[in-house]
Amino acid sequence: MKKLYWIFALSIILFNACSDDDGGSNIDDTESYDYATLLADYVDYTVVPTYADMKDKSILLLDATEAFLESNSQTDINLACEYWKQTRKPWECSESFLFGPAASKSLDPLIDSWPLDQNQLDQVLSSNQTITADYVRNALGAVLRGFHTIEYLLFRDGAPRNAGDVTDREKEYLVAVTEVLRDDCITLWASWAGVTEGSVEAEILTNIEVEIDTPYAEVIKNAGKAGSVYLSQTDAVDEILLGIIGIADEVANAKIADPYSSKDVLEVESWFSWNSLTDFQNNIHSIKNSYMGGYDGGTSKSSVSDIVKAQNATLDTQVKTLINDAITAIADIPEPFRNNLDNEEKISTAINAVNAIVDVMEDDVRPLFVD
Repeated sequence: MKKLYWIFALSIILFNACSDDDGGSNIDDTESYDYATLLADYVDYTVVPTYADMKDKSILLLDATEAFLESNSQTDINLACEYWKQTRKPWECSESFLFGPAASKSLDPLIDSWPLDQNQLDQVLSSNQTITADYVRNALGAVLRGFHTIEYLLFRDGAPRNAGDVTDREKEYLVAVTEVLRDDCITLWASWAGVTEGSVEAEILTNIEVEIDTPYAEVIKNAGKAGSVYLSQTDAVDEILLGIIGIADEVANAKIADPYSSKDVLEVESWFSWNSLTDFQNNIHSIKNSYMGGYDGGTSKSSVSDIVKAQNATLDTQVKTLINDAITAIADIPEPFRNNLDNEEKISTAINAVNAIVDVMEDDVRPLFVD
């Protein structure tokens, strides 16, 4: 199908005229449609707020782990577990846009490598090595840091560990690895949004010797202009669409399907906390946010959905329905996922529901934007 092309003076008229019918576009120029508002709103209302929430929650998570180190109280480890989940939410809601800094700076694997290398972790804990954030950051690999190392140190069987069972070495490692996670979350946020000189975040980045160049928000907004990695605005929009397709495929055919096929609990991500199904649902919310615009209740002025709706209202409704159906199907799998890998009916339904998003995005939505 042909790419969209809206002449600015007619855009509002065409949007209103097309949004109430089921037909395709009568716009037939393929070169010059201006996606500037869409790209700016995607960054300002979806990407940056998501990463800002993760950054803010990671700071609270570190505060809670430091408090637990000092108090050894059940109240403080319980709070740390809650902030782990709260920090985890925006991360999973960001997985439809793991391009840009998350990829180029290897922040995705540093933040969320799975599976955890428990044997190596036990070796570090049993050694005489002084455990600091610098040691975790500079001497250890991705499988010994990030969300899942913290998860292992905080949770057992879906619940906060008994505070009295956590060793002093584990608490030291917990604080160090959480500090590194906080720093990675700040780095990822700042790499998109930029950072204000003199701010707490700027001081942290200086201390870990991280420099922020041109914020990736500007790279997206300036697509098609000199200095952007995107030769055209269409290339940037396609990056958004491919991000949606990519995480939908991963949820259906790896995160859910792999452990279901193998019946191996160790393949289930986030199984220490029993947060797996919540993770998967938040991945689909990430798709919803990238498609419809916004994060956690916020809405944007322009979105992929708006443009699809203007060309084919039925298709737009179909996509939204499939997204909601996928969230519902995942939620319908009994908790915890690791204990229900033999539930063929519910799991197959969820896999098919998520794969339906892959199909409609590849076959129907993406061709509206890309030849």
